[in-house]
Amino acid sequence: MQFFSVFVTLLLSTAVVAKGKGNSTKPVTEKSLCKEMNFLNNIVKLAANETKLAEKTKNNATKIANVQAKASEASTKLATMSSNATLVSSCAVINAAQKTKGECKQMKSLNKLINLANNATALASKTKNNATKMAAFQAKASSAQTKLDALMSNTTLMGICASTKTSKNTNNQAASASASPTAGASANGLATTSGASREMGFGAGLISTFAIVAVGMMML
Repeated sequence: MQFFSVFVTLLLSTAVVAKGKGNSTKPVTEKSLCKEMNFLNNIVKLAANETKLAEKTKNNATKIANVQAKASEASTKLATMSSNATLVSSCAVINAAQKTKGECKQMKSLNKLINLANNATALASKTKNNATKMAAFQAKASSAQTKLDALMSNTTLMGICASTKTSKNTNNQAASASASPTAGASANGLATTSGASREMGFGAGLISTFAIVAVGMMML
């Protein structure tokens, strides 16, 4: 009876492993932990800024108390996570990369705004030739130019943005090349092979389980 219980346990374990491969579960990664730390940090900062908190909650006392309670919990959890030196170090790198990526996107957006403001025909079309809107747009473009100049003065940032753009273009070209009918057929073949491999893997798992059981029965 005891041996039969062991058999059932092993069989179920094999089935669970096989099933798990078919389901996509999000693992806890350094990136997800860093994202959580940033979220917790933002809650704590918001609760500490009375002016911003009042603005965010429209000065609703209940909402303010709720945010402050969440901030208290967040502060405790953040302190625990921050005690992990390795995680903090990794997050510094990840956050820096995300900041750089955001700044590259911002530069692209600012450039687009400035180019539109400098194109009289496009600007007139965009604002339906409304003088007030055109003036407001040009004022925004002037502010955008100041921000863009500040970002472009960072040679390291410029180099990373250029490298990222080149890499993206290369990947797009590779993707276009692989989208040919021949590549599609190959992909289907690979998918079929992959499916067969998964079935074989599951079968092998069951065979291994039965082999263990057989050995156990011989030892009885």
